[in-house]
Amino acid sequence: MTKRARPGPVESYIDSTQEPARTRLRALAEAIRAVAPDATERIAWGLATWHRGEHLIHLGAFKHHVGIYPGPAAIVAFADQLSAFKTSKGAIQVPHGARLPLALVRRITRWRLQQAAQEAANEGPKRRPAARATRRARPLPEDIAAYNAALSDRERATCAALAGHVTAALPEAEGKVWHGHPVWFLEGNPVVGYSTHKGTTRLLFWSGQSFDEPGLSPVGKFKAAEARFSPAGDIDPRALRRWLAKSRSVQWDYKNVAKRKGVLERLR
Repeated sequence: MTKRARPGPVESYIDSTQEPARTRLRALAEAIRAVAPDATERIAWGLATWHRGEHLIHLGAFKHHVGIYPGPAAIVAFADQLSAFKTSKGAIQVPHGARLPLALVRRITRWRLQQAAQEAANEGPKRRPAARATRRARPLPEDIAAYNAALSDRERATCAALAGHVTAALPEAEGKVWHGHPVWFLEGNPVVGYSTHKGTTRLLFWSGQSFDEPGLSPVGKFKAAEARFSPAGDIDPRALRRWLAKSRSVQWDYKNVAKRKGVLERLR
């Protein structure tokens, strides 16, 4: 008796989702495969991913929509064809009640293949930053994975490295997108998060001014401090691990600052 082939990572991801997202993701996956049959299928940032030299496109399942993540450049290039959908920096949301834009997804995938080939020819082999940190980290929450997937390649590499360090150092922390950016909480108190702006990634520690770390700059009116990075190679892993350890042991009570009418008290 012939054994049934084990499903690949993308099929396993799709099988794990709920209807109607499951059927819709299968149709989108077939549209991508029709154009990029040689692309490697994998899971990256918690999303179904097609890779050829770089991540080409991601798919994700959500309660009210499916997400398509071809990157910021594709959103700009196809803006006139995406007017019917909600888009953000590198993401397309297709509500479950809307018709799937299968032909458009094929065009975008073909465009991404051409873009990736051109970038590879111009730049040569790419570095894979911070592989050690991300390999040890647990999977990211879906909303953080979607945030990362919508970034440019450089921003995504930096944020993936930071998220890997955070989840490895603070495995008990709850991560989610909060006020538009990934943030990790310990017992409901925000301790660390990051955001991106014009190619720069800002790593914020809510109690960072009390860490006594020269690599962190004070920000805001309370006790927060930040570090800023451009490419992921700017990250000092030793310093980052030290900051993350202090984020657990040194905390100010931001969770209850509103109840105390703006008065911030130290927890530990």
